[in-house]
Amino acid sequence: MARARGDRGPLARLLIVNADDFGRSEGIDNGIMRAHREGIVTSTTFMTNAPSTPHAASLARGTPTLDLGVHLVLTYARPLSNPAQIRSLVREDGSFWRPSELLARPIDRTDALTEYRAQYARARELAGREPTHVDTHHWIHDHPALSWAVAELARETGAAARTHTPAQRDEYRAKGVRTPDHFTREFQHPGHIGLGDLLALLARLDDGVTELMCHPGEPDAELLATSSYARERPLELAVLTDPRVRNALERERITLTTFAEL
Repeated sequence: MARARGDRGPLARLLIVNADDFGRSEGIDNGIMRAHREGIVTSTTFMTNAPSTPHAASLARGTPTLDLGVHLVLTYARPLSNPAQIRSLVREDGSFWRPSELLARPIDRTDALTEYRAQYARARELAGREPTHVDTHHWIHDHPALSWAVAELARETGAAARTHTPAQRDEYRAKGVRTPDHFTREFQHPGHIGLGDLLALLARLDDGVTELMCHPGEPDAELLATSSYARERPLELAVLTDPRVRNALERERITLTTFAEL
């Protein structure tokens, strides 16, 4: 995916800004839409088993400019598949394990692919368009079985995929899966989501295509009651919509792009 410096002038730096958790709550959905319309978010990934899934789908159908992927979930709520068919992924009651619990257990990679296929298909049906990319909730596809399932789903569907490391990127590309050159998750958690943090990140962006992960959102009672990463989301939203960030992109000659354009 990397481009020579001469292709776009003195620097060839392209940036995908992807907001995770679309569909998790109405506050998150509305925040992502604001970050797209008023800020620098170019892309989002859609949770298809979450409380606000229908709300997010309606927003996606009305906003074709927002690149839409699938946020593949194995660590929150319940599966779309029959739990009896994916036993390595669920508790006795059919709900998903927490991340630390899931990753400590033997995982059948075909169970993961079965559920990933169901979530991808539902995203396509609800949004009325083909998803352009995939990633995982809680970033769990460093696990070999889950990484295999993500890459296999991407290969089957033609979707691009998030990769966390250069080694994983090269592995996916060897399978014919499109992925950005770089991935950064530095813009998260208190102490790392201020305006200065994002401006510094942009200033040191590498050549090629980088995916920047983010989690904007508006205040939301349901989210505050159920998520450990709730109060930080409005702070991210304020930074992502700050005009000084747009100015920095122009100054640094960074071009915003999407997974659809890979």
